[in-house]
Amino acid sequence: MFDKGRIDIILPRTGYAPGDTISGNITLVLKKPVKARGMVISLIGEQKNTRVGGMPGGKDMSSNTQRIRLYDFKQQLDTEKEYSEGHEYRFEMKIPADILSARAQMPDLDGVLGQGLKVAQAAAAMTGRIPLQRTRWYLQAKLDVPGGIDISKKADITIG
Repeated sequence: MFDKGRIDIILPRTGYAPGDTISGNITLVLKKPVKARGMVISLIGEQKNTRVGGMPGGKDMSSNTQRIRLYDFKQQLDTEKEYSEGHEYRFEMKIPADILSARAQMPDLDGVLGQGLKVAQAAAAMTGRIPLQRTRWYLQAKLDVPGGIDISKKADITIG
């Protein structure tokens, strides 16, 4: 009923390092022409923080999860107009060299010491001493439809 179509994001790879350039294509697959404010591609980094409280396995165990947007860079690909089937956009987006400084990082240690630190961090997160943090990086292509439901697509990527 509300399905106006979809967006496809085509990426040559999904793993990137800080300073790399993400390039790809976006294709509109529309059922009929759609009037929209514009087409945007965004690079987004969200951290999901989960804090666990209480004794592990106990009946008073609880958890609290929240999402924090650490990074949101938007690139306008097109402006307000009527969009039609099969329109394709090529995009390039440079990942800042310091992008990972926005998230808490564990030292990258090898061997027994590194394994011990990872176990200690996991145990501390389980007891609520420190929040368990993971950053999800993704691209989001969005056709901004006024007064209606936007057409959008997310594609997960890895930065690190």
